[in-house]
Amino acid sequence: MNSVGAKKIYDEVHGYIDLTEVELKIVDTAYFQRLRYIKQLAVAWYVYPGATHTRFSHSIGATHLMGLVAEKLAELGYIYSFDDVQMLRLSALLHDIGHTPFSHAIEPFYKDLLGLGHEEITRMIILGSEIRDILNYFGYDPKTITAIIEGRYREPIYNQLLSSDIDVDRMDYLIRDAIHTGVTYGIIDLQRIISTLVVDGDGNIAILDKGIDALENFYLARMHMYKTVYYHKTVVGYETLLRRIYEMLYNNYGDALLPKSANDLKKLIENGDIALWHDDWLMGVLIKLYKDSLTSQELRDLIKAFLFRRGYKIVVEKSKFSNDILDLENDDDVKELKSIINELSKYVKPYEIAMFVDDIRIVEEDPHVAPRIILGNKQSVAISNIENSIIPKLPKKYHVKRLYVLSSSWDIATKIMRDKIT
Repeated sequence: MNSVGAKKIYDEVHGYIDLTEVELKIVDTAYFQRLRYIKQLAVAWYVYPGATHTRFSHSIGATHLMGLVAEKLAELGYIYSFDDVQMLRLSALLHDIGHTPFSHAIEPFYKDLLGLGHEEITRMIILGSEIRDILNYFGYDPKTITAIIEGRYREPIYNQLLSSDIDVDRMDYLIRDAIHTGVTYGIIDLQRIISTLVVDGDGNIAILDKGIDALENFYLARMHMYKTVYYHKTVVGYETLLRRIYEMLYNNYGDALLPKSANDLKKLIENGDIALWHDDWLMGVLIKLYKDSLTSQELRDLIKAFLFRRGYKIVVEKSKFSNDILDLENDDDVKELKSIINELSKYVKPYEIAMFVDDIRIVEEDPHVAPRIILGNKQSVAISNIENSIIPKLPKKYHVKRLYVLSSSWDIATKIMRDKIT
């Protein structure tokens, strides 16, 4: 790597982190500084007040972990050169640069409407901004960086270090999110995982058998964090509310920083204004519209509910663990929720009702995604085939199925549920 120690940053999770010269140049761009204004957990601070950490700190942390892992694998001969270590660090540094305001609360809207997730926006920023020039100046191909981020680089191990069941992205955000929410379920043994991480004969990430306990804890931590933080009923309620508000803004309001097409995003990137497209910008828009007498009553109601924590409140919970893929068309719970919505709509305004359904993967059996275990005889075995491990016993999926109603109509909805539906 070049110029290790060009800058030190103190991180609350990992302590002092060294940035190289090329990394510092990228961090100093307005495109990367934007991540200071995008919270890692979107609106989770409505439930966990300490969850105000950002995509900025997470990206720095992921870079640090990538350095630790990649340098170790380079010494073992699995990474070809220490120049590739720097390339992998840059991929970790930039992997989240394309997140939308409020991250996963808003991103599904653009993904569904325009096919643009944060990976696609990340590619647009890397290839269409001064970041491309910085990478080229220091001798790193921007297209190679994006290929690693998107998991399509020619070397599988390079992809897996950033996109697999036990990648540096997950390693950092699990422990960082646990620390900031105070949820101890997410604490994992990073040192043990990294010290036992190797590559098997097929070129896939693997863990030595003496690291199985740490790997089990990793999976258990992730499962509990999905349930208690990432898909907490109130967190999901406010993310759903914010997404609905954003959809109304997209359809009915014009704003220079509200991209409505891939071309709009391209223009924001080219002129640098995307640096202002973050959580604080959106909050400013919401406050302005809330105070505007010309704003529709429906939108004002939703914004008021979001700003003053009177958002969607759960009325029906059908979530459960499962080993099967969720069949949206034939699932009995989903059918029941839709039936309840039809009845509630007679008494409650449609925009005051929201259904949330998702199928969350807990354990992945694909060998290119899930780590393998190196047993004493050096044979590589899929983690799902280790009989004395708890991981094969874990559910493969977490089906989230919920019905929400705005807090202002929750009493009415629950009465209707009690008197007319149940």
